[in-house]
Amino acid sequence: MSTATITVDHRSTPGGLRGSMAAEWTKLWSVRSSWLNVIGAIALTGLLGLQLGFSAAYERENPGPGQVVEPAAVGEMAIGALMIVQVVIAAFAMVPVTSEYATGSIRSTLQWTPVRRDVLLGKTLVLAPVLFVYGALLGLVAAIGAGLAAGQWADWTASELVTDLAKIGAYSLLAGLFTAGIAFVIRNTAGTLTVAFLLLLVVPLMLGQSSIRALQWLAGLLPGGAGEAFLSGSTDLMAPTLSFAVLVAWAIGGLALGLRILQRHDA
Repeated sequence: MSTATITVDHRSTPGGLRGSMAAEWTKLWSVRSSWLNVIGAIALTGLLGLQLGFSAAYERENPGPGQVVEPAAVGEMAIGALMIVQVVIAAFAMVPVTSEYATGSIRSTLQWTPVRRDVLLGKTLVLAPVLFVYGALLGLVAAIGAGLAAGQWADWTASELVTDLAKIGAYSLLAGLFTAGIAFVIRNTAGTLTVAFLLLLVVPLMLGQSSIRALQWLAGLLPGGAGEAFLSGSTDLMAPTLSFAVLVAWAIGGLALGLRILQRHDA
C-alpha cells in the first residue's frame, strides 16, 4: 500500500501581526467611506484655509490704532484650520474599528487573527503612518489656500512651514490613535465620534476660556487642549514638549484600554 503526502504551503497566507497588517491595509482603502472622508476633508480644509487667509489680509489692511502689522505665517493658519478639521481625521481613524462592529465582520477578523493583541497592533501600525501623512497633507492644503488668499500678507518661510506641517502630522497621528483606541471600548460610530468630539474640541475649548486657572490646567491636560498648546508652541501652562508628552499618554492610554476591553469581552 502506498501513502500520499500532501504539503500545504502557508507562505501565501501570512498570519499573526504581519497578516493582520496586510488585511487592515486592504480593508482601509477598499471601502468608499475612507475615500469620501479624505475627499471631504481636503475640500473642507481648503475652504477653511481660504477663509483664514482672507481674514488675515483684512485684519492687516485695516489695523487698529497703534497696531503693528506683520505678515501671517501660512503654517500657523494651517494649524487653525486643522483644529476644526481634526474631528474628520478622528472619524477616519475610528472607521476601521467601528465599521467592523457594525457589520459583524469583527468576528471574522478575530477568527483569522486569534491573538487579539495582533488585531489592535495591526490596525495601529497601519493607521499611524497614514494618519501622519493625512494630517500633513491637510495642513499643506490649508497653508496653500490661506497663503493664496492672504496674498502679500502671507509669510511662506519654508523652514517654519515644514516644522508646522510635521507638528500637524504628529498631532493627527496621536489624536487618531487615541480615537481608534476608544473605538474598541465604545464599539459604535456615534458614541466614539461623540467622545472624540468632546475631548478633542468642545471640552478643552470651553474650559480653556475660563478665568479659573484650575479649569485652564484641566483643559491643557485633555488631548485637544494639549494638542492646541503643542501646535501653537504655547508655554502658558507647560512647555510644548510636555504637551506632546500628554498627547502621547492619551494615545497610549486609549489603545491600552481598547486592548483590555478587546481581550476581556467577545465581539
